[in-house]
Amino acid sequence: MDWIAAILSSIREMECPCCGARLASCSVRGITAERDALVVRLACVVCGENSVAVVKRDGAEAVEPITRDDVLDAHEFLEAWHGPVAELIKAA
Repeated sequence: MDWIAAILSSIREMECPCCGARLASCSVRGITAERDALVVRLACVVCGENSVAVVKRDGAEAVEPITRDDVLDAHEFLEAWHGPVAELIKAA
């Protein structure tokens, strides 16, 4: 499968969360590959803002991109966490 074409096809209609520019010509860098999706970093060519997107693989359900609120929620959760790290990262 041509992963670059799949990624570019998926992000063609996305807009930068900061300036609203189309991300069709953004810089794309892979973060991780999961069974059902790829997580990529997108850099807007207009304002330079970085964002994260989840690109589903064929046959997988669509997944909404991670938002700034998601990151803030995760930060607040981790800031208040008092348990062992192993509990946070064990397989689901």
